[in-house]
Amino acid sequence: MTELAFPSGLPSGQGSVRLRELRDCLQPRETLHWRDIAVEGLQFHSAEVRAGNVFFAIKGNKNDGTLYAQQAVARGAVAIVAEEALPLNVPVLVVDNARRALADAARYYYRDPSRALSVLGVTGTNGKTTVSHLIRGCLQADRRQVGLIGTIAYEFGGRRIPAGTTTPDSVRIHGYLREMADRFASACVMEVSSHSLDQERVRGVKFATAVFTNLTQDHLDYHGSMAAYREAKSRLFRMLEPGATAVLNRDDPAAEYFSELLDPGVRQLWFGGENGEVRAEQIQPCADGTRFRLVMPNGAVELFLRLVGQHNVENAVAAAAAALSLGASELTVASALEDARPVPGRLETVEAPFGRGGGVRTFVDYAHTPDALDKVCETLAEVCEGRLHVVFGCGGDRDASKRPDMAAAVARHADVAYLTSDNPRSEDPEAILDDMEPGLLNGRSECIRVVDRAEAIRHAIGEAGPGDTVLIAGKGHETYQVLKDSVIPFDDRLEAGRALGAKEAGWLHP
Repeated sequence: MTELAFPSGLPSGQGSVRLRELRDCLQPRETLHWRDIAVEGLQFHSAEVRAGNVFFAIKGNKNDGTLYAQQAVARGAVAIVAEEALPLNVPVLVVDNARRALADAARYYYRDPSRALSVLGVTGTNGKTTVSHLIRGCLQADRRQVGLIGTIAYEFGGRRIPAGTTTPDSVRIHGYLREMADRFASACVMEVSSHSLDQERVRGVKFATAVFTNLTQDHLDYHGSMAAYREAKSRLFRMLEPGATAVLNRDDPAAEYFSELLDPGVRQLWFGGENGEVRAEQIQPCADGTRFRLVMPNGAVELFLRLVGQHNVENAVAAAAAALSLGASELTVASALEDARPVPGRLETVEAPFGRGGGVRTFVDYAHTPDALDKVCETLAEVCEGRLHVVFGCGGDRDASKRPDMAAAVARHADVAYLTSDNPRSEDPEAILDDMEPGLLNGRSECIRVVDRAEAIRHAIGEAGPGDTVLIAGKGHETYQVLKDSVIPFDDRLEAGRALGAKEAGWLHP
């Protein structure tokens, strides 16, 4: 089944409750035009309302749901939940916080699904997607059915729904968890973004394990400060109930802050550092992966990880700790990590059509923060035989303060930096490049500005010689480019493949 079959991603027959049950659950401060009626689904996007739905009028940063309540009624909504009395001819439940009410209603409507399976939440600035996929692989190797909710897709029970956001809304979360439980899944791995925590999207979810990867600069356009960003992340750990496990990164100082917030009944499992209960030793990087010794509570094992770079070793160690927290065996975890393959768009290799590509190794990666970009560039610089070429940009209408920092991260490691567009949105792409360029001043990189991203990719691959490495950073698995007035198809992997093919055929020259 696909997202196209159900606009919300959920079939309408998931369940049915009476409006009086939702009233008793939400405890509204006022109820208007009351009558009891069957409820067939919950919605907060008026365009997705179907007959029998309850519409939640949420006041967001850009849109006020109360302005769409009448439209929702016209589309068949049988009741409205809002933060103010509305002049409508259907029942209106007036609550203090419509966003929280939506999460509470979704939890009730889908029969508290997170208590029917083990939910692992993964939060942090970088590494969430790779860690989540590795955890799922470890648990699947332990013969468990495991769902996944993350940046690339929502996957469970044979369904794969392309992700619109890293963490979906509360209706989808509880609905997907219910479907997983009904299909006998025993666990779900969920990427938990700071936005979703701040916006109460995971409210009511019982997490068996919460994993913290790291905290570096990102999303300051939304949170305003690193302190507020950290506080948003901390909500995941405040949610943990006695008996749950917090998996914390010994190498990140924010982990100590989260540790102090935990309920006394929450177990702490530390990874990384020199004394983490799960950690890596004797790390030997190479161009095709990393060999290291994985230390676990009951022993250690030598393994080869087919993921390149120190940061992926950290991701693997975090995933191992998380899987162990749910009782997976250490040998199963080690075997699963050796079998793991790169996640789409995470240091993903792009091959030339006939496998040669002029001897140029080309990678696509999702790195779009200063820390992530620094780590991936450092990784490739260590294993690159020739020069390192990096194509990257910064998103428009997002935290502008990180733009020179991202350029500086590239300048520390790359021989040639290609500044280009990356979802410029409403901003002038040239102005974004102007913000980035000062970060290159004290670095070692030659700077080339090419606003057109496809042309920048072609330029970099054309300039690269035998033994050189090209990194195309920022978009990873994404298959679109967001411009001022449109969203156009764009895939770094396809563009790089075409450029490599042209180079292989002799059509692309420096």
